[in-house]
Amino acid sequence: MSNPILAYGRQRIAIEDLTVEARIGIADWERAAGKRQRLTFNVAVYRDAFGHEQTIDDCFDYVALQTFLTGFAGRPHMDLLETVLAEVLDFCFTDPRIAAVEASVAKPDVFNGRGAPALSTALMRADWEERR
Repeated sequence: MSNPILAYGRQRIAIEDLTVEARIGIADWERAAGKRQRLTFNVAVYRDAFGHEQTIDDCFDYVALQTFLTGFAGRPHMDLLETVLAEVLDFCFTDPRIAAVEASVAKPDVFNGRGAPALSTALMRADWEERR
């Protein structure tokens, strides 16, 4: 996952293939008490200003991103992947240095190995701000 339009001339920082067990879905079997299923995340952020980092504060905090994503495991039941993806975008764009985000989330177990529902998006900051 690397969108050449978003990536050109920018630094790409990513968390790839992160799997979290969460409570999500609208089907009755997904809403069963305590039922969890895997969510798989791929998230990349893009920065324009890079190459002169001197301290950790000059860098994007990918540990905070990983912590945010793994936090879905402890959340109350969520209905929609769309909600999850929107929250991921909102989190990434809280860092004002982020120019663009590319993110995907999938539920690999829903169809018992016969495909997986997945959502993805790629947004520039201006597009995200317009939608918020």
